[in-house]
Amino acid sequence: MRHGPDPFWVLRFWQRLRRERIDFLHTHEFEMNTYGGAAAILARIPSLATLHGSVAGTEAKHFLGYRALGRLGQQMVAVSHDLVNTLSDQLGGLRQSVRVIHNGTEIPAPTSDREREQHRSRSRAEIEIPPDGALLVAIGNLYPVKDHATLLRAAAEVPGARVAIAGRGEEEDPLRNLAAELGIAERVHLLGLRDDVPRILQAADIFVQPSLSEGLPLAVLEAMAAQTPVVATRVGGVAEAIIDGETGILVPPGSSESLAAALILLIEDQDRRRALAKAGWKRAHDEFSIATMTARYLELYREMST
Repeated sequence: MRHGPDPFWVLRFWQRLRRERIDFLHTHEFEMNTYGGAAAILARIPSLATLHGSVAGTEAKHFLGYRALGRLGQQMVAVSHDLVNTLSDQLGGLRQSVRVIHNGTEIPAPTSDREREQHRSRSRAEIEIPPDGALLVAIGNLYPVKDHATLLRAAAEVPGARVAIAGRGEEEDPLRNLAAELGIAERVHLLGLRDDVPRILQAADIFVQPSLSEGLPLAVLEAMAAQTPVVATRVGGVAEAIIDGETGILVPPGSSESLAAALILLIEDQDRRRALAKAGWKRAHDEFSIATMTARYLELYREMST
């Protein structure tokens, strides 16, 4: 696509769909959902659009694009029930056009407490984080909506705790400055873009998702699958994965006080951390595996293709 609006791309893609005899199109996120969906309608082939996050606060074109596609019969999938409710409110009653299929992730075999402790020590050494202090891990791009600033403010209230954040983005310098202001610069590790998320999760004592807005974040599911206890904000579809007090702990978004209290509670109670980690793994295995997600998509593909 060209930079900016490119309506002629729809015609070019429509020609490609016909030339290559595509039978079914599955798109993700706004640009491809709208442009690709329009091309599929022109080509008269079934298409499915997956929506991963809320369109709240975005440009009017998002509302208009999804509303138009819904009225033209575009089948949509949302990654959480919360997102379906949001879309229904924002886009004029598209509930009947939207199914829910939760994201899925790889689910490794469970490990023993002893194995996890061994993995933790080795992984911390491999990513060059000192062994002292509880390690709080967050995974996500350094954007304001991820609200890593609240995590740093909470960590400042947790004696000795270290914070490791894997991701890159515009908030890197502000976060470094905030860590210095809070007096915890030596305890904050900004890891940048990483391709070794499983190793980072193994190094963690607690996984933290401090976001202000989410669909259904894969990072939370990955942490559950890795048997890492999760503390997350009650936003978007997070509460569909985390059952508060059973498979993790949920806190209000933007509250460093609530986040710090939850972190201190878990750091001081190793048995609670282990119980949450085991329950989290089981829920991820039962409800959020790639196998489960794939089976649900295949069922919908077949239904739409008949």
